[in-house]
Amino acid sequence: MSAQKRMYIGMEDRVEVLADHDGRWVPERTGLEGKEVGEFAVASAAASVYAAVYGEGLFRSHDGGSTWDLVLKDDVRAVSVDPTDARTVYAGTEPVRLLRSDDDGASWTEIEGLQRMPEAVKDQWWFPQPPHEGHVKDIFVHPSDPRIIHLALEHGGIVRTFDRGETWEDVSTGIEYLDIHMVAGDPSDKSRYYAATARGFYRSDDQGKTWALSQDGMDRDYMHDFHMRMRAGEASTLYLATAFGSPPAWSRPERSASAIFRSTDGGLHWEQLAGGLPPTMKPMVSAIVSDPANDSWLYAGFGLSGRVEGDERSPNGGIWESPDQGDTWREIYPMEGAVRSLCVALS
Repeated sequence: MSAQKRMYIGMEDRVEVLADHDGRWVPERTGLEGKEVGEFAVASAAASVYAAVYGEGLFRSHDGGSTWDLVLKDDVRAVSVDPTDARTVYAGTEPVRLLRSDDDGASWTEIEGLQRMPEAVKDQWWFPQPPHEGHVKDIFVHPSDPRIIHLALEHGGIVRTFDRGETWEDVSTGIEYLDIHMVAGDPSDKSRYYAATARGFYRSDDQGKTWALSQDGMDRDYMHDFHMRMRAGEASTLYLATAFGSPPAWSRPERSASAIFRSTDGGLHWEQLAGGLPPTMKPMVSAIVSDPANDSWLYAGFGLSGRVEGDERSPNGGIWESPDQGDTWREIYPMEGAVRSLCVALS
């Protein structure tokens, strides 16, 4: 029996699940009604999909989103599955904590080594809005060595462990403003890492020990999310969601003024993608993911919360797709409301 391909769309008040039927995405069900879904993670080998719900916890589905079970009650902001072991799951919270499950979410243990970091480092873990607590925004577990884990902290910088969480060090040198949205390593080069921040895109060639801006060709300064495509013998191709300024500036008529950029040389040079995308867009690009059966096929989720005085309504959300590595795009599923997160999985 072949696996069913599904798209999970996290909204401010629900999850929408679409099913692939001969290349057409068809609405299948809605779940987690009334809950704000911030991030997904998939453990295909365990047939598990995880959804982080702000302020409530981590939910898991084993049946394609038909039912969701609360497996961790906490303010979960980030979730990641160990790429070498589908039963090992990490959850990051607000305030900054990291927990691990080695049994597909059945039980959890806090990684206490993170709290033993120096107070001078932990003093950076804050957020500008009340209650001013920083949180784990992203978790990267290295696919070739799962003992190496990097956390993106919003705010707070980047911290790293080489021993699965027993000891940690801050590796934020070179990053001007420690509002980190995403961090990831290049699978083709264990020393190379990338970081998307609220004030620039950074690259590191020493496993994140030091960082330098890497945004030649970009005219935006707010970096939200990026997706990496790797093929043997090729430099990594990166896709980056960007905007003009941080969210407080998005009350202007052009709102986020977002765009998608692509780099085909590991983040050294960038080009803005068009091919159906407007040169500037009101809604923010909340996520970029690839198809699990064809990594040339990309999907992007759009959406922006809130209203601006004089606007009839907020910019709509929706899903766009590209069948050709980002050269051309089309909207496939328009939506009311903001898309917060997106994943495509075989289940």
